[in-house]
Amino acid sequence: MTRFDELTDEYLAGRSEAAGEPTWLRDRRLEAYKRWVDQQWPQLRGEELWKDTPFTRFAVDVPVVVGDGLSDPVASPLLDRTDLAARADLRDGRITLVGCAEAERHGVIVTSLRTAARDHEDLVREHLGRLTADRDRTVTASDAAWTHGVFVYVPPEVELELPIGLSVQAASPGAHLPRVLVVVDHHARCQLYLEHVANGLTDPATVDEVAEVVVGDAASVDLATLQDWEGPVGHVCLQAAELHRDAQLTHLAVTTGGATVRLRPEIHLVGPGSRIEPLGVYFADDGQHFEHHPFIQHVAGHAVSDVLYKGALQGRSRTVFRGHIYVHRDAVGSDSNEVNKSLILTEGAKADSTPFLEIECAEVKAAHGSATGQIDEDQLFYLQSRGLRPEDALRLVVFGFFAEVLERIELPAVRARALQHIAEEVEHADLTALAGRAARTVDRSEGGGE
Repeated sequence: MTRFDELTDEYLAGRSEAAGEPTWLRDRRLEAYKRWVDQQWPQLRGEELWKDTPFTRFAVDVPVVVGDGLSDPVASPLLDRTDLAARADLRDGRITLVGCAEAERHGVIVTSLRTAARDHEDLVREHLGRLTADRDRTVTASDAAWTHGVFVYVPPEVELELPIGLSVQAASPGAHLPRVLVVVDHHARCQLYLEHVANGLTDPATVDEVAEVVVGDAASVDLATLQDWEGPVGHVCLQAAELHRDAQLTHLAVTTGGATVRLRPEIHLVGPGSRIEPLGVYFADDGQHFEHHPFIQHVAGHAVSDVLYKGALQGRSRTVFRGHIYVHRDAVGSDSNEVNKSLILTEGAKADSTPFLEIECAEVKAAHGSATGQIDEDQLFYLQSRGLRPEDALRLVVFGFFAEVLERIELPAVRARALQHIAEEVEHADLTALAGRAARTVDRSEGGGE
């Protein structure tokens, strides 16, 4: 089996030919491979975009998983319990498609990326890899060697009532290279769920994923991506989107699982009047390392971006938020806001936050801010004065902390799954120290009133 860090052009050409890929796609792979050879894996020093997440946390000396000896499906806590317009499971180098009458009736395409490269060449050839040029080796590796992928196309003026569900599953150790391409045509509307799951793994798995989303004129997309891994999974992911005139995208990232997750939502506002809401919820437990790096590029004028990420940490965990909003000199009338807040639950957790604005145009509205702290003792005192136990008061504060984000999305199934996972984390958390601090706060308050 070929190792992830030892790819060859012969291997890529042979695999492309065996899969029956068109010549243009094989040539694209080999072009990307030439760039991959000239690059190195990200280094800790000298790489600005990687300075907070050591690449050594990702295993690259592992074989590429290509579908041989495919294991049983992995349970998807969200998709298995949701009515869907269509579904695609990307697992261990293969894809499983589940159609639905609603999608077929509206002419919506949900198929393998390899099949789409043949049957819908114009669309795939135009958009695949267009938003990923000139990137680091993790993205170039995907351009050259992606093993399984899904293509979604929503025709003009189609409004889907049910969401489209995509599941990326790591059932075996090794390197997984899933690829997603979504094109939503003008005046269309849809919801996309992208769920990442794994369980039962004891050996390391590295998931190197790239997703591209094109939102046409006046189209609207709600995209929820859930990182719900279990076990020693390292997930590095670029999710790039392009918004055209008056297009809207709500991007919600819910990160609760995985040893290391580095998620970069990258949004290009190329059409005037476009709007993006990047939202994030994350809960890091002992030993976990999460980095969220949203990058919003205002290219056209009168576009809006409103970034809000909130996270909680416990145990010896670390989270990193590196938000970056760039306003081009011609993007007159842009309106941007960027906020990150982190809640430290226990000693040993560390949260880093760097909201960043880069503005080349004077006629804009822009704001940013971040806050990191512990639970407010006054809130605990108030809740306990109403008869709640310290542990219940703490849980209620944590739920309320995340409500500001979750209430901004109209995705009930995703909201319920996020709250369920937060409840599970809090249920198993060691909140003894916080409960004791809360009790002492009450005691001091009562003593002062005598």
